[in-house]
Amino acid sequence: MKHVRLIRHGESAANAGEATLDHASIPLTMTGVEQAHLVARSFNHAPDLIVTSPFSRAQATAMATVAAFPTTPFEIWPIHEFTYLEPARCANTTVAQRRDWVEAYWAKSDPAFSDGAGAEPFLDFICRAQSFLDQLAKHPAQNIAVFSHGQFINAVAWLIDRKPLVIDLRAMADWREYEITNHVPNCCGYMLSMHSDDPAWRVSPSAPEEPRLEVTRRVPGRAYQAVRDPKRLLVEARAEALSVAGYPHLDDDSAMYAEQRLKAAREVASSSEGGSAEENTSSQGES
Repeated sequence: MKHVRLIRHGESAANAGEATLDHASIPLTMTGVEQAHLVARSFNHAPDLIVTSPFSRAQATAMATVAAFPTTPFEIWPIHEFTYLEPARCANTTVAQRRDWVEAYWAKSDPAFSDGAGAEPFLDFICRAQSFLDQLAKHPAQNIAVFSHGQFINAVAWLIDRKPLVIDLRAMADWREYEITNHVPNCCGYMLSMHSDDPAWRVSPSAPEEPRLEVTRRVPGRAYQAVRDPKRLLVEARAEALSVAGYPHLDDDSAMYAEQRLKAAREVASSSEGGSAEENTSSQGES
């Protein structure tokens, strides 16, 4: 049986509200880098193949898993994000600044429309997603980890769920609603599966190898859910670091201030050594 884990990249500069130069070179934030390491630690065994988008943020997320499993083959496939606005006019803009352009694009609802040089029509985007599924089906690897983008991941899931017969304006509107309803958080995604005697793909909303209670490092006195959100795990990891450093856990502390407290603790430690250190801390729309 073939299993494919689809993983959205970690938090990027655009996700954090920063202006970005172009859609392909958006970097991860420090939080995104830490999320990438959480994903790498969530695998119970080495995948047979690691695949990534050519875009920087997806490759940077994949690198933590590549480093954890250095003997696993690593490939770059055309599973990059949907760039439906002309890249030149989006240069050095934020998600908020592009909102009106995004709304105008989706209001047009024309699958064959291209916004300008370097922009991809919706038809081509869906064709890429279908080609990806075809390539996965033919590949001999049985357990594959794929690092991609929110909209591309939802295009794949939509094709499996809805099985559209034609990509027309109704299909485009349906996908847009599907993508908004099923927003994929950073470093989360889907699990695809295919039985050897059945060529149909199946999709489940979360991969069983994503961080769970039994593999989560815990801080005494905290409440835990069965399935852990990667951002929440980062906060709790900082809380544990405070505990290890000798800072007591507060019974009424919900962990929301753990990151700030850890930063303050590091600044105190740095000052005591006579030095100082500064800690780095859906639309196109970036996914």
